[in-house]
Amino acid sequence: MNPTPETPLPPTPPATDGPDSAEADKSPYWVEALAQGLAVLRVFESEHGSLTLTDIAQRLGWNRAKPFRYVQTLERLGYLSREEPGRRYRPTSLTMSLGYAYLSRLSMIELAQPVLNQLRTTVNASVHMGLLDGKELVYVANARIPLPTAINIHVGSRTPAYATSIGRILLAYLAPEAVDAILGTGPIPAMTANSTSDPVAFRQMLARARADGVVFNDQEFHLGVRSIAAPVFDATGHVVAGINATAMTHAFTDEVVRDAVLPAVCAAASEISRGLGYVKA
Repeated sequence: MNPTPETPLPPTPPATDGPDSAEADKSPYWVEALAQGLAVLRVFESEHGSLTLTDIAQRLGWNRAKPFRYVQTLERLGYLSREEPGRRYRPTSLTMSLGYAYLSRLSMIELAQPVLNQLRTTVNASVHMGLLDGKELVYVANARIPLPTAINIHVGSRTPAYATSIGRILLAYLAPEAVDAILGTGPIPAMTANSTSDPVAFRQMLARARADGVVFNDQEFHLGVRSIAAPVFDATGHVVAGINATAMTHAFTDEVVRDAVLPAVCAAASEISRGLGYVKA
Protein backbone atom coordinates (compact mmCIF):
# COMPACT_ATOMS: atom_id res chain seq x y z
CA MET A 1 0.00 0.00 0.00
CA ASN A 2 1.35 3.44 -0.88
CA PRO A 3 2.23 5.79 1.96
CA THR A 4 -0.10 8.66 2.67
CA PRO A 5 1.03 11.60 0.52
CA GLU A 6 2.67 14.45 2.33
CA THR A 7 0.74 17.71 2.15
CA PRO A 8 3.08 20.70 2.11
CA LEU A 9 2.50 23.29 4.80
CA PRO A 10 3.59 26.90 4.67
CA PRO A 11 6.86 27.60 6.47
CA THR A 12 6.46 28.55 10.11
CA PRO A 13 9.23 30.34 11.96
CA PRO A 14 10.70 28.54 14.99
CA ALA A 15 9.04 29.09 18.36
CA THR A 16 10.26 32.25 20.11
CA ASP A 17 9.05 31.59 23.65
CA GLY A 18 12.37 30.14 24.79
CA PRO A 19 15.78 31.80 25.30
CA ASP A 20 17.05 33.53 22.19
CA SER A 21 19.95 32.03 20.31
CA ALA A 22 22.43 34.60 21.56
CA GLU A 23 21.63 33.79 25.18
CA ALA A 24 21.71 30.06 24.45
CA ASP A 25 25.13 30.35 22.82
CA LYS A 26 26.51 32.13 25.89
CA SER A 27 25.15 29.65 28.42
CA PRO A 28 27.35 26.65 29.27
CA TYR A 29 24.21 24.87 30.53
CA TRP A 30 22.24 25.04 27.30
CA VAL A 31 21.31 21.62 25.89
CA GLU A 32 20.58 22.14 22.24
CA ALA A 33 19.25 18.63 21.59
CA LEU A 34 16.71 18.97 24.42
CA ALA A 35 15.57 22.38 23.16
CA GLN A 36 15.11 21.06 19.63
CA GLY A 37 13.30 17.94 20.81
CA LEU A 38 10.85 20.12 22.74
CA ALA A 39 10.48 22.32 19.66
CA VAL A 40 9.35 19.25 17.73
CA LEU A 41 6.70 18.50 20.36
CA ARG A 42 5.47 22.10 20.28
CA VAL A 43 4.89 21.82 16.54
CA PHE A 44 1.88 19.65 17.35
CA GLU A 45 0.22 22.47 19.32
CA SER A 46 -1.63 23.41 16.16
CA GLU A 47 -4.88 22.29 14.63
CA HIS A 48 -3.09 19.57 12.65
CA GLY A 49 -3.68 16.18 14.26
CA SER A 50 -0.74 14.51 12.53
CA LEU A 51 2.35 15.70 10.68
CA THR A 52 5.03 14.25 8.44
CA LEU A 53 8.75 14.88 8.79
CA THR A 54 8.47 17.38 5.94
CA ASP A 55 5.63 19.17 7.74
CA ILE A 56 7.67 19.38 10.93
CA ALA A 57 10.77 20.63 9.12
CA GLN A 58 8.77 23.30 7.26
CA ARG A 59 7.07 24.56 10.40
CA LEU A 60 10.39 24.82 12.23
CA GLY A 61 12.32 26.24 9.31
CA TRP A 62 14.63 23.20 9.26
CA ASN A 63 15.86 21.08 6.37
CA ARG A 64 13.81 17.92 5.83
CA ALA A 65 16.41 15.57 7.31
CA LYS A 66 16.88 17.40 10.60
CA PRO A 67 13.71 16.28 12.49
CA PHE A 68 14.31 12.59 11.79
CA ARG A 69 16.41 11.71 14.87
CA TYR A 70 14.20 13.75 17.21
CA VAL A 71 11.02 12.17 15.91
CA GLN A 72 12.52 8.68 16.11
CA THR A 73 13.60 9.30 19.72
CA LEU A 74 10.23 10.70 20.73
CA GLU A 75 8.50 7.75 19.08
CA ARG A 76 10.78 5.30 20.90
CA LEU A 77 10.01 7.01 24.23
CA GLY A 78 6.27 6.87 23.55
CA TYR A 79 5.60 10.60 23.08
CA LEU A 80 4.79 10.26 19.37
CA SER A 81 3.13 7.46 17.44
CA ARG A 82 3.21 6.72 13.72
CA GLU A 83 0.05 6.33 11.70
CA GLU A 84 -0.09 3.22 9.58
CA PRO A 85 -0.01 3.15 6.67
CA GLY A 86 2.00 6.26 6.01
CA ARG A 87 4.64 8.51 7.42
CA ARG A 88 2.57 10.79 9.60
CA TYR A 89 3.12 11.20 13.34
CA ARG A 90 0.82 12.33 16.10
CA PRO A 91 1.32 12.99 19.84
CA THR A 92 0.28 10.27 22.27
CA SER A 93 -1.50 10.54 25.60
CA LEU A 94 1.93 10.43 27.24
CA THR A 95 2.72 13.79 25.65
CA MET A 96 -0.53 15.25 26.90
CA SER A 97 0.20 13.97 30.41
CA LEU A 98 3.40 16.04 30.70
CA GLY A 99 1.60 19.00 32.22
CA TYR A 100 -1.77 17.46 33.00
CA ALA A 101 -1.02 16.44 36.59
CA TYR A 102 0.10 19.93 37.49
CA LEU A 103 -2.81 21.63 35.73
CA SER A 104 -5.33 19.25 37.26
CA ARG A 105 -3.95 19.86 40.73
CA LEU A 106 -3.97 23.61 40.21
CA SER A 107 -7.59 23.61 39.10
CA MET A 108 -8.52 21.40 42.06
CA ILE A 109 -6.94 23.83 44.51
CA GLU A 110 -8.64 26.80 42.88
CA LEU A 111 -11.94 24.94 43.04
CA ALA A 112 -11.39 23.94 46.67
CA GLN A 113 -10.31 27.28 48.12
CA PRO A 114 -13.74 28.95 48.42
CA VAL A 115 -15.13 25.72 49.89
CA LEU A 116 -12.33 25.68 52.46
CA ASN A 117 -13.00 29.33 53.29
CA GLN A 118 -16.67 28.60 53.89
CA LEU A 119 -15.84 25.53 55.99
CA ARG A 120 -13.56 27.63 58.18
CA THR A 121 -16.42 30.05 58.78
CA THR A 122 -18.93 27.27 59.43
CA VAL A 123 -16.88 25.42 62.05
CA ASN A 124 -14.75 28.37 63.25
CA ALA A 125 -11.59 26.32 62.84
CA SER A 126 -8.55 26.03 60.61
CA VAL A 127 -9.06 23.83 57.59
CA HIS A 128 -6.52 22.27 55.26
CA MET A 129 -6.22 20.28 52.05
CA GLY A 130 -3.45 17.74 51.57
CA LEU A 131 -2.13 15.21 49.06
CA LEU A 132 -0.01 12.11 49.46
CA ASP A 133 3.55 12.39 48.18
CA GLY A 134 5.25 9.07 48.82
CA LYS A 135 5.21 8.48 52.56
CA GLU A 136 4.42 12.09 53.35
CA LEU A 137 1.38 14.32 53.38
CA VAL A 138 1.94 17.67 51.70
CA TYR A 139 -0.43 20.54 52.44
CA VAL A 140 -1.55 22.34 49.29
CA ALA A 141 -4.27 24.73 50.50
CA ASN A 142 -5.73 26.04 53.74
CA ALA A 143 -8.04 28.54 55.40
CA ARG A 144 -6.79 29.22 58.90
CA ILE A 145 -7.71 30.80 62.19
CA PRO A 146 -5.06 31.60 64.81
CA LEU A 147 -3.73 28.49 66.54
CA PRO A 148 -0.86 27.97 68.99
CA THR A 149 2.51 28.64 67.37
CA ALA A 150 3.50 25.01 67.97
CA ILE A 151 0.96 24.05 65.30
CA ASN A 152 2.58 25.68 62.30
CA ILE A 153 0.91 24.00 59.34
CA HIS A 154 1.03 26.02 56.13
CA VAL A 155 0.93 25.43 52.39
CA GLY A 156 3.98 23.36 51.55
CA SER A 157 4.28 21.78 55.00
CA ARG A 158 5.04 18.06 55.02
CA THR A 159 4.22 15.54 57.72
CA PRO A 160 4.34 11.75 57.97
CA ALA A 161 1.15 10.46 56.37
CA TYR A 162 0.36 8.19 59.33
CA ALA A 163 0.35 11.08 61.82
CA THR A 164 -2.41 13.37 60.58
CA SER A 165 -6.11 13.03 59.96
CA ILE A 166 -5.75 13.87 56.25
CA GLY A 167 -2.87 11.44 55.84
CA ARG A 168 -4.87 8.70 57.50
CA ILE A 169 -7.96 9.19 55.36
CA LEU A 170 -5.76 9.00 52.26
CA LEU A 171 -4.03 5.86 53.54
CA ALA A 172 -7.45 4.34 54.20
CA TYR A 173 -8.22 4.32 50.47
CA LEU A 174 -4.94 2.76 49.37
CA ALA A 175 -4.50 -0.91 48.59
CA PRO A 176 -3.12 -2.91 51.55
CA GLU A 177 0.22 -3.48 49.83
CA ALA A 178 0.60 0.27 49.25
CA VAL A 179 -0.14 0.90 52.93
CA ASP A 180 2.43 -1.72 53.91
CA ALA A 181 5.03 -0.04 51.71
CA ILE A 182 4.44 3.27 53.50
CA LEU A 183 4.05 2.01 57.07
CA GLY A 184 6.27 -1.05 57.09
CA THR A 185 5.43 -3.95 59.36
CA GLY A 186 6.61 -2.65 62.73
CA PRO A 187 5.04 -0.31 65.27
CA ILE A 188 3.76 3.04 64.00
CA PRO A 189 5.90 5.90 65.39
CA ALA A 190 4.02 7.76 68.13
CA MET A 191 3.69 11.54 67.91
CA THR A 192 1.96 11.87 71.30
CA ALA A 193 0.95 9.66 74.21
CA ASN A 194 -2.44 9.27 72.50
CA SER A 195 -1.04 7.97 69.20
CA THR A 196 -2.07 4.59 67.86
CA SER A 197 1.24 2.77 67.43
CA ASP A 198 0.17 -0.87 67.28
CA PRO A 199 0.25 -1.82 63.57
CA VAL A 200 -2.78 -4.10 63.79
CA ALA A 201 -4.86 -1.49 65.60
CA PHE A 202 -3.70 1.17 63.15
CA ARG A 203 -4.82 -0.84 60.14
CA GLN A 204 -8.13 -1.57 61.83
CA MET A 205 -8.53 2.18 62.27
CA LEU A 206 -7.88 2.67 58.55
CA ALA A 207 -10.52 0.06 57.70
CA ARG A 208 -13.09 1.86 59.87
CA ALA A 209 -12.12 5.17 58.29
CA ARG A 210 -12.74 3.80 54.82
CA ALA A 211 -16.09 2.34 55.87
CA ASP A 212 -17.15 5.59 57.57
CA GLY A 213 -15.59 7.98 55.04
CA VAL A 214 -14.06 10.05 57.83
CA VAL A 215 -11.13 10.13 60.28
CA PHE A 216 -11.24 11.59 63.79
CA ASN A 217 -7.76 12.35 65.10
CA ASP A 218 -8.04 12.94 68.84
CA GLN A 219 -4.75 14.45 70.03
CA GLU A 220 -2.66 11.89 68.15
CA PHE A 221 -0.73 14.53 66.20
CA HIS A 222 -0.59 17.33 68.79
CA LEU A 223 -1.74 17.13 72.39
CA GLY A 224 -4.74 19.38 72.91
CA VAL A 225 -5.70 19.34 69.22
CA ARG A 226 -8.46 17.44 67.43
CA SER A 227 -9.10 17.17 63.70
CA ILE A 228 -11.64 15.56 61.40
CA ALA A 229 -10.79 14.62 57.80
CA ALA A 230 -12.74 13.40 54.77
CA PRO A 231 -11.64 12.28 51.28
CA VAL A 232 -11.96 14.15 47.98
CA PHE A 233 -12.77 12.02 44.91
CA ASP A 234 -12.15 12.83 41.26
CA ALA A 235 -14.39 12.02 38.29
CA THR A 236 -13.01 8.48 38.09
CA GLY A 237 -13.88 7.72 41.71
CA HIS A 238 -10.29 7.80 42.94
CA VAL A 239 -9.33 9.64 46.13
CA VAL A 240 -7.04 12.48 45.09
CA ALA A 241 -6.91 14.62 48.24
CA GLY A 242 -8.26 15.03 51.73
CA ILE A 243 -9.49 17.97 53.76
CA ASN A 244 -9.78 18.48 57.48
CA ALA A 245 -10.89 20.89 60.18
CA THR A 246 -8.57 21.38 63.17
CA ALA A 247 -9.09 23.07 66.53
CA MET A 248 -8.23 22.84 70.21
CA THR A 249 -10.07 20.26 72.30
CA HIS A 250 -12.02 22.89 74.22
CA ALA A 251 -13.52 24.09 70.91
CA PHE A 252 -14.01 20.65 69.36
CA THR A 253 -15.91 18.94 72.13
CA ASP A 254 -17.48 15.55 71.48
CA GLU A 255 -20.86 17.17 70.87
CA VAL A 256 -19.49 19.84 68.52
CA VAL A 257 -17.53 17.28 66.54
CA ARG A 258 -20.52 14.94 66.23
CA ASP A 259 -23.23 17.51 65.52
CA ALA A 260 -21.42 20.24 63.59
CA VAL A 261 -17.85 19.56 62.49
CA LEU A 262 -18.12 16.04 61.12
CA PRO A 263 -21.14 16.74 58.85
CA ALA A 264 -19.63 20.06 57.72
CA VAL A 265 -16.29 18.50 56.75
CA CYS A 266 -17.98 15.66 54.89
CA ALA A 267 -20.27 18.10 53.08
CA ALA A 268 -17.32 20.26 52.04
CA ALA A 269 -15.37 17.25 50.76
CA SER A 270 -18.44 16.14 48.80
CA GLU A 271 -18.81 19.60 47.29
CA ILE A 272 -15.21 19.63 46.07
CA SER A 273 -15.62 16.09 44.75
CA ARG A 274 -18.71 17.09 42.78
CA GLY A 275 -16.77 20.00 41.33
CA LEU A 276 -14.17 17.51 40.10
CA GLY A 277 -16.90 15.49 38.37
CA TYR A 278 -17.42 12.78 40.98
CA VAL A 279 -20.86 11.21 41.03
CA LYS A 280 -21.52 8.93 44.00
CA ALA A 281 -22.83 5.55 42.96
